[in-house]
Amino acid sequence: MRAVTDSRRQLGGFAILALVLLRLTVGWHFFSEGLDKIDRDPAGEYRISFSAAGFLSQAQGPLAGLFHSLAPDGHDWQTLLAVPHQNRPLTVEEERAAAKHAPYQDWADRIVADWQAIADAAAAVPGLTEDQAHQAKAAFEIRQQELKDYLAGEEAAIAEYQHELWRLGQWRAKPEAEGAPFQEERIAKKAAETSAAAKAWVAQVEELEQSLLADLREILTPEQRAVSATVAAMDGAITGPGQARLNWVNLAATVLTLGVGICLLLGLFTRLASLAGALFLLSVIATQPPWLATAEPTICQTVELAGLLVLVGTGAGRWLGLDYFAWALFHRHDNEVSRTR
Repeated sequence: MRAVTDSRRQLGGFAILALVLLRLTVGWHFFSEGLDKIDRDPAGEYRISFSAAGFLSQAQGPLAGLFHSLAPDGHDWQTLLAVPHQNRPLTVEEERAAAKHAPYQDWADRIVADWQAIADAAAAVPGLTEDQAHQAKAAFEIRQQELKDYLAGEEAAIAEYQHELWRLGQWRAKPEAEGAPFQEERIAKKAAETSAAAKAWVAQVEELEQSLLADLREILTPEQRAVSATVAAMDGAITGPGQARLNWVNLAATVLTLGVGICLLLGLFTRLASLAGALFLLSVIATQPPWLATAEPTICQTVELAGLLVLVGTGAGRWLGLDYFAWALFHRHDNEVSRTR
């Protein structure tokens, strides 16, 4: 008696064509995103031009702390700069103290200390002359003065920013802040405004820091740049722990997106590649939980995640893909075993 085949477990020609199209479309998207993360410098060498710093620092929700720890902390600005402080009339003693301690002073001291450590490490690179060590010190002093001038020009704005943080804290402390949509929306808007203001200062300081690092790299002579050990020593001296972690994240994201894209386009290891892509997109969605009012929309990533899960479940590389050969070999072996029984 012949067994009845369940047609619901079979795929028709149109369904197979749709799966192949889905695989190629998602694969091309991942591949193109990976290519966008790579650039070619004037020397003809390829390098990663992508930075996940903004993505990681903007993470929200329960896993925000984990994502934030993978990005440079901007010299701990969230602790030293984002300090709530009420603007109010000061006593004579308080005015004297405020004149000696600007609202950004603790953050500025941390930045200067970090830059000093970088400059000292660069000056101590083996093979540098005494004159080059002086150049490193001079580069640090120039960028330090630029930092001082920049923050001094932003003092009033930073003081207002810290006052807005104090106001935000007052709003959140009110009992009616919870459960009232109007209050929640108001708090979310104010939080976004204060965050944007701080990120502008952090970005400008980062720009000054990149200029300092470029100055330190320029200390090397053409002969020293030809020695890979000296170049590696300089790169290690001017790369802090936070930047080193970010470099690994940038490399991993680039390799993963390129790898997933290539595998899906070729139909090679389709299930594994689709699973890796799905987990990557899940991590992206986790940084912006949709139940938070301030979260960025992630509907596009969610749709593509669903498509990748379909590819995981169907192994679409068996059709017009290299996975067909592994699938055919496996099933031929099964058929031979069944015939011998």
